[in-house]
Amino acid sequence: MVVARTGDIDQLDPQKATAFQTVETLSLVYGRLVALDQDGKLVPDLASKWSTSADGKTLSFTLRSGVSWQDGDPFTAADVKASLERILDEKTAAVARSNLSSITKIDAADGTVTLTLSGPSTALLYSLASVNAAILHDKDIQANTIAKTPDGTGPFSWKSWAQGQQVVLAANPSYWAGAPKIGTVQFRVIPAESSIVSGMKAGAFQIGLLSDPTVADNAGSSDRFQLVKQPTLAYHALMLNGRRGPLQKLEVRQAIACAVDRDQVVKTAANGDGTVTGPITSPGFSYSPTEGLPCTPGDTAAAKKMLADAGYPDGFSLHTIVETGEYATAVAEGQNLQAQLKAIGVTLDLQQLTTDPYVKAWLAADFDAAVALNGGSYDPYLMYGRYFTQGGSLSGPAGLESPTLASLLVKGNTSTDDAQRQTTYRDLQQELLKESPWVWLFRSQDFYLVGSGVSFTPRADGLLSSLAAS
Repeated sequence: MVVARTGDIDQLDPQKATAFQTVETLSLVYGRLVALDQDGKLVPDLASKWSTSADGKTLSFTLRSGVSWQDGDPFTAADVKASLERILDEKTAAVARSNLSSITKIDAADGTVTLTLSGPSTALLYSLASVNAAILHDKDIQANTIAKTPDGTGPFSWKSWAQGQQVVLAANPSYWAGAPKIGTVQFRVIPAESSIVSGMKAGAFQIGLLSDPTVADNAGSSDRFQLVKQPTLAYHALMLNGRRGPLQKLEVRQAIACAVDRDQVVKTAANGDGTVTGPITSPGFSYSPTEGLPCTPGDTAAAKKMLADAGYPDGFSLHTIVETGEYATAVAEGQNLQAQLKAIGVTLDLQQLTTDPYVKAWLAADFDAAVALNGGSYDPYLMYGRYFTQGGSLSGPAGLESPTLASLLVKGNTSTDDAQRQTTYRDLQQELLKESPWVWLFRSQDFYLVGSGVSFTPRADGLLSSLAAS
């Protein structure tokens, strides 16, 4: 199976992965305690079952027996304990650390793992289903080889990586759910999406991953392949660094949010193939995408007045990073935002970066603004807890510290009452729009060219789990 995509992975550590190509690749190599099925429902993975105490402060897992690492060693409870402790260690800089911060103690023995929590955490199981909560081999953690040679329990084992060219995975014959039908998966890096279409027409690839709606629509379907569209949980945003320059002022961030016509971005950058969104994209939490903003998006007159009242009647410039290679609409989004914000005197100085330098600059918050595609989740806490809770693992690129946002996130995550969670997360969405740390733009679709005779089912979270079918 040859899968063509425009970008390469940027590292080998699943607990630190943020780039989409890295996450989708390493999700096939590493297992988690639990997983999410096609519909976002929690299902067993390395844990065959689990239970929560009545007070919500203890979470116990029964581990699956007969599982082995791809190097042949048996999977044990010690691996789980070491993996979770590694995530919780601030020195690791793990992406999921803040999502697991309710864990205060980890006990592991005889095929069971028990987590003691500081309080109820409704999002914890979803956190543990994330690729960023991958279970690693205790031996590899001690040897400090995680970022050198992947060794997982997943359906595919690591074979090779030629940077900038391809990643090769081989079916894991010892996989607990049965070896995949596909013997080898090659992820080829094809920088131009038009070349991916040409390769599909020539039969060189079995699956082509596209992000450019224009290229996808022009490709259509043929006797060689079928075009499949999948709405995603991920969302596009202009992230503002509220710790720098004029963006430190609430009125300035609000003015930028007010000046942007989201529909125009969708039509111009995504060929109309997207849905304007607010901060929360979780299917179970549907709210107004604009309620909370002090204006109507696209009202440049109101935005200019807000800037003037904030002390910037002549505007200012923002160093704005834009990623190339991971998704095709980024540059077009940046250029459209640049044109829209010029109307209020705000200049976006666009710096185009490939995936690796972009991620490094983004993690270091080395930007005034960032055109970004962020992953969504079935639980709102997982979308924003790592950004806006106190000490969140991605608090740097979040660009803003807000006690109100942190309080709402903690309240939503510790509540077990569905009605209360709906109300709390509605308040969270409105507060995010009010404080405008970012400008939320739209949810797009993923596009897949699937070769004739190939069985493949896309997912809203973008993972390629159906390649592991046995």
